[in-house]
Amino acid sequence: MVRFRQVNLSALIFVLIAVVCIVFYSAQTTADTAFASSDSFDAANILDDLKSSTVNGKPFDIRTYPYDENGTLSVLNFVEFGYSYKANLRKNYALYIYIYNPKGINISADSKQNKIQMAVSYNAKKKPIRYEKFNLVFCNKSDGNYKNLFYKFRVSDKEIDNKTFADRVNANERRYDVSGIELLPYGSPHATEYNVGGSYLFTGYAKGLGADTSAESTLNCSVRSLETLELNVNHTFYRTNVSSLGKDHYNEVNTVYFSVPDRIFDTYGYLQKIRAEWWEYKTKKAVITSKKELYENLLKYIGKDVGEYDASVPVRLGYGYLGRAGTGIGQATVHNWDWTYNVDLSTKKTIFGTVSSISFSKEIQTIMPYAFYAPVTDVDSVFDFLYSKPVASDVKSTQVSDWIYNYSNNLGHENIDCNGRKISNDLFTNAVDSGRKRGYNDKTIDLKDTFDLHSYDSNHSWWDKLWDYGFSYPKTDGDYKNIAPIYELTSSDLIGSDSQIADKLLVNDKDITSLKSYYTKETAKGNKVILFRFATTDYMCGIASPNGATVNPRYLHSPTDGIP
Repeated sequence: MVRFRQVNLSALIFVLIAVVCIVFYSAQTTADTAFASSDSFDAANILDDLKSSTVNGKPFDIRTYPYDENGTLSVLNFVEFGYSYKANLRKNYALYIYIYNPKGINISADSKQNKIQMAVSYNAKKKPIRYEKFNLVFCNKSDGNYKNLFYKFRVSDKEIDNKTFADRVNANERRYDVSGIELLPYGSPHATEYNVGGSYLFTGYAKGLGADTSAESTLNCSVRSLETLELNVNHTFYRTNVSSLGKDHYNEVNTVYFSVPDRIFDTYGYLQKIRAEWWEYKTKKAVITSKKELYENLLKYIGKDVGEYDASVPVRLGYGYLGRAGTGIGQATVHNWDWTYNVDLSTKKTIFGTVSSISFSKEIQTIMPYAFYAPVTDVDSVFDFLYSKPVASDVKSTQVSDWIYNYSNNLGHENIDCNGRKISNDLFTNAVDSGRKRGYNDKTIDLKDTFDLHSYDSNHSWWDKLWDYGFSYPKTDGDYKNIAPIYELTSSDLIGSDSQIADKLLVNDKDITSLKSYYTKETAKGNKVILFRFATTDYMCGIASPNGATVNPRYLHSPTDGIP
């Protein structure tokens, strides 16, 4: 017995952007930038840079920055290099950031997941209203007795609304607002975000870059902190019983929940908008089986292209079968599948030289992208088994994500970009659900926005139901209308059974215990808990039965069955 599953990767990768801009204090930081070019400054040793700098008005003292297993990564210095009041003299203009890394974490030097988030536009009150992410280019790090203690990166600038930072800042006071950085530790699939908010204001010019090119350096920087909220998001999801897409399709709501201090609401009012970014890709169909032998056979062909049909491969899979038999000599028997793997779809000839059968497939999979072994652990009754209820246990999302991140692109096909990480395109379809965007998504969602989840009955008749499910059809009605994407959780929402709470809040019933615990802990701290439903997608899961049994038109068979 085998299940097919198709999901969206957006549930696995999600970043929430939240910045609150409040000025708290002022400090001083400067750095010696007397270098011929930004290239030479890139190569300059980080310890030499730091020893010639001042932090908070005092000369840098390395004894102030020890290793500390309980320490927190922080920004030690932010440097503006080569800025001139004349545009034609800014060819070496660049921004640098110096990191104090007390735990000595080994940060990946060449990962495109290393990023910095900075403000790019402001309102009339000079408050940042829009932030963007910029890649961090590794320059060098401390070594020897101070290995991995300090890191130096250059900000890779880019045009946004046809402007770079040089175009964006005011020459008399260049302002750079940093709300956070993301750095990838070696061995981790995801970057870690650090709460390092700060507003850096530069005045004056380095030697030779001011109006008087013979004047000594007047460059100075003051630092004002920005209060940034570090939101630790927790993911959950909800699936409706059926969907308007038909049999074996389900509406899936992806949600994250997090807490925000009450004082933020007291200062700013209610939460009106959330800006979120995610990378959305839809997996190809995954095979989940409780048959160990089938699983072991499938593993042999992971990452191999067997073509449309290879007789030496001991497994053939077909899903969504519909057969139509002809009558008389030379009449064709047509076999249609929604999806096939290694099924012989070639035309067959009889001893009379006429066509005896023709087979079609809407989707031919030449590569087996996923295979999971999940023994049956919970079968409610013999009727569940007979009526094609799940015949293999569920696969945890961590198993799917580990598979994706550890898959080797042996075939040398293209990769997808997932927040700077390259993942084999063999695992994903070329499109996502209708109305959604494949790849990078950056979207601001408003409290007043709503969405609907349509049931099977919204566009299917009773005859459709009988055809698709027979007399064992599930509950197929129950539209969800005007669902709010941003929802503030209350204590009354958590009253009832786990399944009742799950249906009301559109979260997974297995996560209710964790959600309750989180709510109790966070509200005791004076925080509000927010549910953010950021993506609604299609979840497809079908069941295959052996030997092409006509009682269930979804099947699995082997070459010895005598069926093409």
